[in-house]
Amino acid sequence: MDPMYFLNKTNLSSSDDFPSLEALGPEMQAVLIVLYSLTALLALSGNVTVVGVLALGKRSSRDLRIFLINLAVSDITMATFSIPFTYTDFMLGRWIFDPHFCPFVLFMQHSSVIVSVYTLTAVGLDRYYAVVYPLRKGWTKSRGLCILVAIWMVAFGFSCVQLIQSRAEKFRWAGEDYYMCRETWSEESGKIYTVTVFIVTFFLPLVVMTFTYSSIGWKMWSHNAPGNADVTRDERHLKTKLKTVKMLVLVLILFSLCWLPIQIFNLLVYFDTEFLLFTNDEEYYTFVGTFFFCHWISMANSFVNPIIYCFMSENFRMDLKQLVFYNCRRNSRQKKDIVPLVPLQGRSSPSLHSSTLLITCGSNATGSDATVLKSNTLTIAECSRKRVSSSYLKSRILLVTKREMDYNSGPTRTPSTSDMCSKSLSSASV
Repeated sequence: MDPMYFLNKTNLSSSDDFPSLEALGPEMQAVLIVLYSLTALLALSGNVTVVGVLALGKRSSRDLRIFLINLAVSDITMATFSIPFTYTDFMLGRWIFDPHFCPFVLFMQHSSVIVSVYTLTAVGLDRYYAVVYPLRKGWTKSRGLCILVAIWMVAFGFSCVQLIQSRAEKFRWAGEDYYMCRETWSEESGKIYTVTVFIVTFFLPLVVMTFTYSSIGWKMWSHNAPGNADVTRDERHLKTKLKTVKMLVLVLILFSLCWLPIQIFNLLVYFDTEFLLFTNDEEYYTFVGTFFFCHWISMANSFVNPIIYCFMSENFRMDLKQLVFYNCRRNSRQKKDIVPLVPLQGRSSPSLHSSTLLITCGSNATGSDATVLKSNTLTIAECSRKRVSSSYLKSRILLVTKREMDYNSGPTRTPSTSDMCSKSLSSASV
């Protein structure tokens, strides 16, 4: 959508005739800010999670992992460059950012859309060859990298047009100077480019994905499990088929629903001469509401993709749970492994050079199993500078001075397990 086109089609004679450039009032602007901010947050958090889990997890499909990571990266790029800039530009009726940033933003918007769409197409083709032609050699990791590099290069090459044809142009409105970020096409060139974008970013990928997913569904539905008939096995196989076919249909439906409205809207802007002419406020607000609906639902695709391709996968969910629980257990274990040194109760603190005994008490130990790990060498000063790990000692820790051992049990008595366990509770914290 090019708001400058509306300005050129509007005939205004005096400064009193100039309405506000802002498309909506403060209340609706607040609603849009919350809606688009939530969309960006979901897209960024969801796709960052996908990248982390796929990069560190072990259960997710190795064949699709590189494609799904690339899809998440392209959706992050889309959420970064498409969501905040486009809706604020249209909502406020002007470009409020640095004028030199305009061509780069449009360049990244087009690039991220192309990469996202054709990564989805590559996923469909990969599954098509894996299911329909299982005996053929699959896409190796190096070949997958080459395909992704080719997708990014084609996206950048096609989007370089934006660096040439886009700029932030200054215009005057109600006695004030503003900037409008727009494509500087002639009317005919704009129509040709719009049709080309529609074919490249929507029609062609939709045709390819419809063919691949239809072939996959038909292959799986018509394929019977080998061997003799088994009711339990056949029912389980049928449920798997239904689940897979439903997911493939869901992929096609959501892709069409998310991208078709904005594509039709852009075509109407250039090919319907009356689409941007309004005779009353009701028609104008209908037009504004239509644009924001079409744009938002296309941006919603950036957080729908992780849900379809990742969070609906049982292997992905298992990897996510394992990574979350592993980090939680590791942090908890690290906290428990740190054993602070507590002075003995009921005794005056020994001198810094008092000799000590470091004794371990196992859960199944007997009196003879108690082992003196260090004697006459570990000072209190050293203990205060060092943290002692309970996992290293593999038991609770007791620090007692040699004087107290002599006082309680005499020079020839070996401390019993019960003595050490009772002492450990008051002298060390695990």
